[in-house]
Amino acid sequence: MHKLIIIPFIFFTFLSSGQIDGTWYTSFVVMGTSNRMTMTISNYPSTPKVIIINPDSEKQKENKMDAVKISDSTLNFSWSAIALTFKGKYYPQGDSLSGTMSQSGIEWPVCFYREEQASIKVARPQEPQEPFNYTVIDTLIENGKIVLGATLVIPNNLSGNYPIVVLASGSGAQDRNCELLGHKPFWVIADYLAENGIASLRFDDRGVGKTTGVFQMATLEDFASDVLACISFLKSDSRFAHHPIGLAGHSEGGMHVMMAASKNKSVQFLIELASVGTTGKDVLVEQQYLIPKKGGQSEEYAQWNKSLFEEMSTLLLATKKKKRAEKLTAYLNEKYKSAPEEYKKLTNEMNFKLGMQMFMNSEWMIEFLSYRTEDYLPKLSIPVLAINGSEDIQVPAKSSRQGFEKNFSKESRTYSKAVIATGKNHLFQTCTECTVKEYGDIEETFSEEVLKEMTTWIKRLNLK
Repeated sequence: MHKLIIIPFIFFTFLSSGQIDGTWYTSFVVMGTSNRMTMTISNYPSTPKVIIINPDSEKQKENKMDAVKISDSTLNFSWSAIALTFKGKYYPQGDSLSGTMSQSGIEWPVCFYREEQASIKVARPQEPQEPFNYTVIDTLIENGKIVLGATLVIPNNLSGNYPIVVLASGSGAQDRNCELLGHKPFWVIADYLAENGIASLRFDDRGVGKTTGVFQMATLEDFASDVLACISFLKSDSRFAHHPIGLAGHSEGGMHVMMAASKNKSVQFLIELASVGTTGKDVLVEQQYLIPKKGGQSEEYAQWNKSLFEEMSTLLLATKKKKRAEKLTAYLNEKYKSAPEEYKKLTNEMNFKLGMQMFMNSEWMIEFLSYRTEDYLPKLSIPVLAINGSEDIQVPAKSSRQGFEKNFSKESRTYSKAVIATGKNHLFQTCTECTVKEYGDIEETFSEEVLKEMTTWIKRLNLK
């Protein structure tokens, strides 16, 4: 009689062929932006291939990953075109892939599943919701060959000539809401102003939304001319011709409105939000130390980066246009050799030189570096409110406030003031880490404290 032999089950953790193959889905939020991703893995284990698709894109383009490595428990891939990498762990039951995705030094957790994932709603409690207690009018404004897509927000049930504020956005191509990382600060500002009896006009940057033109070809003078076109539009409309007009610019937009105000006597007040009180060069150099330092890079890295931009700026300002590319190339060839190893890990020499040439060698940059608040502010007799965030690492508050206070004209000094908003970053959010990465993680879009400061100051001017 044979005895029954019981053989215990042994569970293996290796991947059998085809277990990891197939379609995977993920949904995540990084820097305040909700993303979905569909990943297809095929041809494992011979020559594995990974294809990524954005399911929310109209074109549904397939993007093949450059480098794919699959072991018995891991999946790694990279997409060099956008400097994206993923390093993850595969779980034996075959229902999830969990790991870390990174891009340009920023990391975030990502988990892929077999089931399709819904988009994650990013919390933005300040974003205005209907019904509105004011009138919203979309319009088009001509500026020569350029047409600006714009939105007027007009308070309801008001008589008299209430103030109208033209809003100008900062660096980078942005829409009329100044949308960034899931936030719409200009929409929030327009809503708050309207609720307090102040109208506003905001517009899309060139090449964005309903505005024509090419953003990359525009200079500071071009952007200032767009602000001037908005003023002309308001003054030529019988509904608003006699209303007091003010300008408010955020960051670089503060340069645009300063330049516009110096050319148009119709402007009755000016608000500088996280803007430059010194020079474009000073701000660029200072931020190139503060941003990497706050982001966790070493003192050596931050100091080297600061010297890089200080030396490039000095060289470009001292060189005639025809020679800039040649001299900048020679400088960059030598400068990269002295870069800290942590810097070289983030970018190779070719990308470094190409990136710096594209960023620094343009007419816009030369105008930016040459910009000096002292060339404009002392000539303005109108009231000016300058607000900078104490934790701003893009436009440092202390030096900018000193620059504004020093250059207020005698005529404007009675009603002008420079304020530092405690605990606020470049976007006027109440921050904790106060890094650039944190902008999208913070739910607050724009400090109500700063909104109140703006509206209270405008009302105290008693404009008519």
